[in-house]
Amino acid sequence: MSADSFAQLALQALKADQPERAIAYFEEALEHAERPRPDLLHSMGVVLLQLAEPEKARPLMAMALEQAWAVGAEQELLLQCALGLAAASEDSDLVSEALAAYEQAFEVDARADRALVGKAHLLLGLGRVDDAVELLDRYLGYAKDDPEFLEAGQALVDAAKAFAKEGDPPVLLQAHRESYVGFFDETIKRMAEKGWMGECARMMRNEDGDVVNVIPEGARPYAAVRVDLVDPSTGQAGQIGEQPMVVAVGGFEALAQAPVTFAQGGRPYRLRYSSQSPWDQLPIQVLLEKPVAEAEVEPIMAAWYQAGFDGRFGTKEGGRFHYISDPITCRDGHGVVFNVDLGRANLQCIEHLLSSFDQLHQKVGVVEVLLGRGSLSPREEAPAG
Repeated sequence: MSADSFAQLALQALKADQPERAIAYFEEALEHAERPRPDLLHSMGVVLLQLAEPEKARPLMAMALEQAWAVGAEQELLLQCALGLAAASEDSDLVSEALAAYEQAFEVDARADRALVGKAHLLLGLGRVDDAVELLDRYLGYAKDDPEFLEAGQALVDAAKAFAKEGDPPVLLQAHRESYVGFFDETIKRMAEKGWMGECARMMRNEDGDVVNVIPEGARPYAAVRVDLVDPSTGQAGQIGEQPMVVAVGGFEALAQAPVTFAQGGRPYRLRYSSQSPWDQLPIQVLLEKPVAEAEVEPIMAAWYQAGFDGRFGTKEGGRFHYISDPITCRDGHGVVFNVDLGRANLQCIEHLLSSFDQLHQKVGVVEVLLGRGSLSPREEAPAG
């Protein structure tokens, strides 16, 4: 069979919702190809991205782009390969590589809509708002997309410009907390009438008969869990909201469309707040000067989480932390990310944590802290505090 025959089988497998089989056919197609086939490499990379395997997709996209340039491929294929490499790099948290891929897309077409919008959104998440707005202004100047999409893009540009000029970054996080806690309080009040209880820790008896916190299998020893709601008569657990709550700040509603991050001064490191900072699933991202982020940051996060779990930042009735993820190491060991459900804890918990990072800065040098969704700065480009 020829390479094109295997490619057709791959397409049929995709139509039948069999992506793994499609990948096998694409591999066969590449083995039978008598010449470079960047189109096949790109197609297989796209499938891997859809399967949430960007680390496998990225080398394929890079090879596809290299081959596409080498064989003088048509503009559309070159653009697709460059955008595919950018997407795979972003999903692999390789920010510098993603930015470079977008530049290759601009070499193909300086007015490529998807490249302008894609790079702009990446820059917004990096806190490079002025650079992002410049790209979006270029895009809006000649784009012919759906009017509603263009209107949303213009609203995002206007809101980003206005907030960068007059906004107070901590308000972004405060608004998320207030909205989530208000919704939580209303739900608790309604469910309490049915006998449900809120913010209960998962507990069990150990071999000695003592009641202890349940730690999920494989989780860190400090990662105890509280459930939002529980029916004590049945043990059935309930959750407040179906997904992390992202809210809009009055006067800057369009910022909720995407993670847009803004720097706040007053710390010995760069501190950024995100327009998407769900209080019930808050990413806390830290970048250090040395490749020891997990070892140095985790003890701070562990002590802070245990204090919040026990009610340090709440009341007798509630206001405790609910969940903390395992650390996610990035930036070649210089960065680490935790996702935390802060329950109904008060905002003092954030200042308490930042004070701990102030102390850590004196020890190992904190480069950057990002509260909410977005990207830590590329290590080689990270600004000083």
